[in-house]
Amino acid sequence: MDMPPPAGGKPDRKTVERNRRNQMNALYSRLDSLVRSGGGAPPPTGGGLPAMTRPDRLGEAAEYIRQTEERVGMLREKKSKLTAAATQGSGSSSGGAAATPEVEVQHLGSGLHAILVTGAPPSDDASFHRAVRAVEEAGGEVQNAHFSVVGARAVYTIHALVGEGYGGIGRVVQRLQEALRGGAQ
Repeated sequence: MDMPPPAGGKPDRKTVERNRRNQMNALYSRLDSLVRSGGGAPPPTGGGLPAMTRPDRLGEAAEYIRQTEERVGMLREKKSKLTAAATQGSGSSSGGAAATPEVEVQHLGSGLHAILVTGAPPSDDASFHRAVRAVEEAGGEVQNAHFSVVGARAVYTIHALVGEGYGGIGRVVQRLQEALRGGAQ
């Protein structure tokens, strides 16, 4: 039975400690759900959460954060290489035929991360929309897509979920290349 706070309005130490423990348990639970939903350990099958000590749970979270930081660094490096290549190639593509679009796709479990570099920036958003439509028509569900213009090139980034039906990732890559080649003519 909880005792009412003393006349001064301050709760007793027991109540303060119970509230602190409840708050810490809620924070640990939130951390577990973030790590598990973000690609950490797979969710347990049946029987609820596996018995893990708090140090183990914190170690798992720290490892997930380290892996995520490495992946972000790797993706930033790839982006800078692509934008540098796009900037270097911008001087030579004035005039003649447009360069073949470069398509790089990373398979991320049930999804994909596609980076496309076109030979020339779009005069309108048509080629960007063709690329997004190509992913959707090939069976992908676009989660996020954007483009930027660097020099005389456009860089598209598309994140999508792709099922194994309709030919999977290979089909998506093929449709992306076809869509971008069709717009370059």
